[in-house]
Amino acid sequence: MMPGYRVLVHASERDRVPVALNNAKNLIAGLGVGAVEVRVVAYADGVEGLRASGPNTVLMDLLASHGAGFVVCANTLRSRNLTAEDFPDYVETVPSGVVELVVRQAEGWCYLRP
Repeated sequence: MMPGYRVLVHASERDRVPVALNNAKNLIAGLGVGAVEVRVVAYADGVEGLRASGPNTVLMDLLASHGAGFVVCANTLRSRNLTAEDFPDYVETVPSGVVELVVRQAEGWCYLRP
């Protein structure tokens, strides 16, 4: 069954990542697991908030267990000397975070910038 809603949650500022993750949690709680596909898209300082060693991993683990997706920008990773290993296994890498936002919106995804 395809979810009725697909939402991109923008995360480009480290201090806004907890808000973005709580927005994702509220979307899943409000619309129901399986009724919404949530994808957190991080680039720039936002990637720091998704690191495996960071303070947000417990909430990220919970969201991932409910089907939320997480992507980080490869351009940002290169500029900060980070690799995919710096993030939990369920975090994917995309070539460009801003391109991911544009392409997904063109596909009909809703956009949320906390």
